[in-house]
Order: sequence, then structure tokens, then C-alpha cells
Amino acid sequence: MEKSIGLQGQAPRAGPALSAVSRRMLTWYWVFTLYIALESLWAGATDILHAPPLFGILLHLGYPPHFGTMLGVWKLLGAVALLLPGYPLLKEWAYAGMFFDFSAAAVAHASAGDGVIWYIGPVLSIGALVASWHLRPPSRRLAETATGTWFK
Repeated sequence: MEKSIGLQGQAPRAGPALSAVSRRMLTWYWVFTLYIALESLWAGATDILHAPPLFGILLHLGYPPHFGTMLGVWKLLGAVALLLPGYPLLKEWAYAGMFFDFSAAAVAHASAGDGVIWYIGPVLSIGALVASWHLRPPSRRLAETATGTWFK
């Protein structure tokens, strides 16, 4: 298959629209990823330290104190996994674990009879998490999914 040749014998380059889209997608990826990572770092630290306000909410939902410590460690590790370069399989596990955490928080609030206002945090977190997962660049995906149509 022959390459098309542009002016003066040079191969045509991708236009500025493609690179602008790529930059915009990468920027949004990092906005959502940093939101999730910082939220998880903060929540993990407060759970481990049994500090307010999140630890009090955890107890209100009926969880035992030691659950906060375990959950906090996993939140910290998940945040680190999302921020580290490489390790795409570890990132997939972190995304899955965070999805379980956020969706379980919504269910726990429903089970405790908390008002609709308590769903806002978990639902926003799920939205940011899904956006981060969907927008992640090929270098942060598993090999099987890295050949997708990202930035096309």
C-alpha cells in the first residue's frame, strides 16, 4: 500500500484538530483521574486514622471500626495504582475496586434510610471514575484494549 504524498514530497501530517482533540481528551482524563485519586487518598487517610467526617459516616452505616482501616488501605493503594505509570492490569483492578466502593456506599446509604442528598457523592464519584476509565490513554490500558479508537 502506497503512502499518499503531500506537497514537496512530504507525507501529510495530522491536522491541528486531531492534536487538539487528543490534548483535550488527555486533559479531561487527568482532571477526572486526579479527582478520583485525591478523593481516594483523602478518604483512605481518614478511614485509616478513624478521623471525621468519613469515619463517623462509616460507623453510622453500621460498619465495624476495623473495616475503616482495611477500606482505607485499599483506597490509598487504588489511588497510587491510578497515578503510577504502567501496570495496566493493576489499574483495571483499582478501577473495579473503586467502582465497588462507590456503588456500595450508595447502597449502604439507601439501606440506612439516608436521604437522597447522600447519593450525590457516590454517584458523582462513579461518574468521574467511569470518565477516567473511558478516557485513559492506550499506554494505561491492557494490551487487548490499547488498539481501540482512542483519539481518532
